[in-house]
Amino acid sequence: MTNYTAIFCIALAANVAVTYYSVKGSKNNADGSNSDHDVEDVKKMKDKQHKSLLKRYLCVYLMAAASDWLQGPYVYALYSGYGYIQSDIAILFVAGFGSSMIFGSFVGGMADSGGRRKFVIIFALTYIASCFTKHVRDFSVLLLGENS
Repeated sequence: MTNYTAIFCIALAANVAVTYYSVKGSKNNADGSNSDHDVEDVKKMKDKQHKSLLKRYLCVYLMAAASDWLQGPYVYALYSGYGYIQSDIAILFVAGFGSSMIFGSFVGGMADSGGRRKFVIIFALTYIASCFTKHVRDFSVLLLGENS
């Protein structure tokens, strides 16, 4: 097993554990021992609202993810068409994934405290700006676009 595979497996196990315990903790906090009908009605209403929100979120998230995935194969061809060699293209891709790793670690918490709607708008504007940088043939501008 290579170092990359071992690191991936460790990170995957850590993510699964954190997700499991956070979901388990939220279920424990949501479960109450009070048997009042009013409390049950409120829980059912909140659960219904939560499911509705999740469906809307999932729809928008999947569209955003699909747009990102659809451009992936063409970005390599675009960079190759600009005349960059494979090692330069690899640097651009690693810069993009590295910035996702670094910024993804704390931007979620910032969105929780600063407002998710505001951060979604910031994400959309940053993504648009990143897409515009793809049409510039300057390596430093492309690198900036990968890091946005």
